[in-house]
Amino acid sequence: MPAKARRVAVIGAGPAGAIATDALAKEQAFDTIRVFDRRAAIGGTWVYTPHLPPKIPSLRPLLAGTADLAVPLPPRFPADTPKSEAVNSHQVRFSDSAQHEHLHSNITPEIMAFSEEPFPGTLSERVIEKYGPNAPYRHREVIREWIEGVFLRGGHQKLLELNTTVERAEKKNGEWVLTLRKEGPFRDYWWQERFDALVVATGHYNVPWLPEIPGLLEYDERFPGRIQHSKHFRNGDRYKGKSVVVIGGSVSAHEIVHEILPFAQHPVYASLRGDPIPSFGWAPFLHPHISLKKQISRLDPVTGCIHFSDGSVIKGGVDHIIFATGFTFSVPYLPHVQERIQKAYRRLPGVYQHTFDILDPSLAFVGMLGGGFTFRVYEWQAVAVARHLAGRARALPSIAEQQAWEAQRVALKKGGKDYYSIAPDYEAYFEVLREIAGDPVPGTTGRSLPKFDPELLKIWAGMVAPKIKGFEESTRKAEEEEARKRQVVKAKL
Repeated sequence: MPAKARRVAVIGAGPAGAIATDALAKEQAFDTIRVFDRRAAIGGTWVYTPHLPPKIPSLRPLLAGTADLAVPLPPRFPADTPKSEAVNSHQVRFSDSAQHEHLHSNITPEIMAFSEEPFPGTLSERVIEKYGPNAPYRHREVIREWIEGVFLRGGHQKLLELNTTVERAEKKNGEWVLTLRKEGPFRDYWWQERFDALVVATGHYNVPWLPEIPGLLEYDERFPGRIQHSKHFRNGDRYKGKSVVVIGGSVSAHEIVHEILPFAQHPVYASLRGDPIPSFGWAPFLHPHISLKKQISRLDPVTGCIHFSDGSVIKGGVDHIIFATGFTFSVPYLPHVQERIQKAYRRLPGVYQHTFDILDPSLAFVGMLGGGFTFRVYEWQAVAVARHLAGRARALPSIAEQQAWEAQRVALKKGGKDYYSIAPDYEAYFEVLREIAGDPVPGTTGRSLPKFDPELLKIWAGMVAPKIKGFEESTRKAEEEEARKRQVVKAKL
């Protein structure tokens, strides 16, 4: 059993940070709990940032894996420093959020909500119009307010420091020393605090990931602003009359395609490396105004032409190429973990069950996974971590066993989404964390983790049905409209 931590820091005030904070507080085992988030509001990646100009600062370091660097620290603390591009730029620091104007959840409330915090039934007019009054999808602001409610209902806002970036977290003499920077209107204030344990709940939707494509860097330099990432998509009307290629076969790709269809030049090109995400299948891409393309094989920076793996070419290029290709992990404030990440392929290495640092049990991660059942799986992680740090959890396997788990997963999944996705073994993953957490100590307010309900799998299986129906209806209407146009043309001949 690990030594009990008395002082715990949480980095992040999004959904993972909210439930981690709540789980820690309800253990009633810690003298100090401090939560830090660099944004000005609670919600993490669900904080909409339309006021921040969306842009990739530089494609070269992004492709090289050297973007999002740790910033230099003042020589002594506390310190007061002037603002600078390297420290304060939202583009250089990747601090803008991946939210667009009409973003809604894709996961039903029963699966997405924490076990004790149900989602409100509030629906946006847009969702009611598209999917009816019983639609399961919630607008991004409803979700952000729900996350905020987790903090407010528990009184945890008093533990929170907003506008505060953790610039460094290093273990010194058995303590975690956090170097903190609070952003003021004109200058930055720096200081340090010490903790026994650290919970990283910053998520993995900050730094865009783009595949390496021959000619990509040169193309970006020749046609600045043409290459974009889905993180910086804000609304469809920006693409009015523009020719667009959207790269990717997952949710963000087909959402963007359909957001821009009413505005963009037709056809909108959808470039997929293989098959689309299985839960949605091909339905989002069968619209008559969408032209399906294979993956891009080469970008020609001289002519602007886009070459595809099947030999087809878009001559003269397009106005925009949007990469809906996901994100990569980045924790520049944790130098030793960042070094591991840079040597691995799109995963968080050295971590057992995507949660516990294998070599240092005083470091844990919440929310660094995917594959569905978010945010609920964050709760299972958070409770297991809270009990572990309180010295009340079941002992973790030996270091050798944890490393064997990671090695086996790398051999099987390699990296990327396959590695950090808990699909399709949802029940097994939830139960592993529940067994580590155990039951709350009698007399405390510790959170209880119910046994995984197989009925949730049935809800999961039918979760995307309304959206698929919506895509099919959109396709049907467009096909009928195209047929009417052909009849009008034929009648004029």
